[in-house]
Amino acid sequence: MSYNSQVEEFVKGDLVYFTGYQVDNPPLAHKIGIVMSEGIGSMPYTMYEVLWIHTGNILTVAAKHLTLAYTK
Repeated sequence: MSYNSQVEEFVKGDLVYFTGYQVDNPPLAHKIGIVMSEGIGSMPYTMYEVLWIHTGNILTVAAKHLTLAYTK
């Protein structure tokens, strides 16, 4: 399975966490957020606006750096 086929699609309201890399301070690694908008662009480069609970900031994040925080 290629890496790109593992990128998930999300819908508004999904609870996600950040799995990418970041050099900003404080880092988002393993922080929980809520998807605030439908994806913009096409896979694997789809971007989502995410409300990060720990800061209250809304940032645009690539789908490849997000995963669902829960499973069915």
